[in-house]
Amino acid sequence: MMEKRTRETKSDVKIAGCSRREFLKEAGKAALAASLVGSSVSGCTNLFVDTTDVEWSIKKGLYNPPVESWDPVYGPPIQWYSRYGGPGDFQGHKRGGAVPGIDYDVPTGTPLVPPMTSYLRQIERDRNGALYILFYYIFDTAFRVSCAHLEEVLVDEEYILTGDIMKFLGKPTRALGRGEMIALSGNSGKGPTEYGGIQPPHLHLSLYYWNGEKRILENIDPEKFGFDRGRPVFWDGDTVLDVQTSQRPALLEKTVEHLEEEMDSWPETKNLPDLKGVLMEYRNFIGNSKGRAILDSKHFHDMRSLLKRVTLEEKKYGPGTGPYRLMMKIIGYSTDEKQKLILTLPFISPNLRKPFKKPNFKEGPFFTIQPAQEK
Repeated sequence: MMEKRTRETKSDVKIAGCSRREFLKEAGKAALAASLVGSSVSGCTNLFVDTTDVEWSIKKGLYNPPVESWDPVYGPPIQWYSRYGGPGDFQGHKRGGAVPGIDYDVPTGTPLVPPMTSYLRQIERDRNGALYILFYYIFDTAFRVSCAHLEEVLVDEEYILTGDIMKFLGKPTRALGRGEMIALSGNSGKGPTEYGGIQPPHLHLSLYYWNGEKRILENIDPEKFGFDRGRPVFWDGDTVLDVQTSQRPALLEKTVEHLEEEMDSWPETKNLPDLKGVLMEYRNFIGNSKGRAILDSKHFHDMRSLLKRVTLEEKKYGPGTGPYRLMMKIIGYSTDEKQKLILTLPFISPNLRKPFKKPNFKEGPFFTIQPAQEK
């Protein structure tokens, strides 16, 4: 369980991220002299030497320097592996014979959050020593995500769930929200031979689907389960995306109905009045359409396209801004019901002002929250 910070001094937390270039330089030395492996990876330490309070580190802005080169919407780049003949993406892993997924090029110690609200299922090491965490989507447990090659798991067991959900999961579990920091990325496990058997720092994220009819667990491409079947983007730390698909139309109706109120809360910036004016015109044209009928409005789709363009394509408004938050609602709640799951990046945008925290989960229809017994 994470301990509380007793002193808030900058010296308590030190940035010491290991870039891929630095890692490869050191791994090359290790390949030449196996006896130096221990010392060669010692420079690849955590971004946060004191891992007991990652929230504090982010709040103080210590998370920003290592990730300032990331894309403001789509996050870190995909790591390049020569063994795959290209980037370590879903298709690359299939060609390279590894478990299909996405290899995000991130330094050791990068804070991770769930890309969906989930049930914690497993924290284990595989046969190669890689530490991973596995969780199931809370509204459809056929969807499962794993994050691998971790440095450390931060999830405590302060609360467990009991009730009808146990009939499926078979044991007490923990609910994980998109806003909860669950682990730190790392380079655990045996690495490729071209790197001297050492794993370069990165996060391997895999998405699985349990096909009940065929009785097989299918590997599916995470980069096709973001908004509109696109790449996952940063979550805004606020928008509720984890709902039954049947609930999306009602949430969309509420968003459109209160559009003007939401825009009034946005801090004024250059060109924002023009954007608000156009969005309000579309809102007036939509009129009193309700629920799914909103999707029949050309003006709604014009609004949707405009928000998608200024946030995801032109990137004029990123995480932490009003237009980005509105984009998540408008696009998320109008996503085709055939796409049950909307993934977001398992990383925290450095542009968000408030730190991600551990949420207080409410009891649900299928489970009861109980304090875990002290060991």
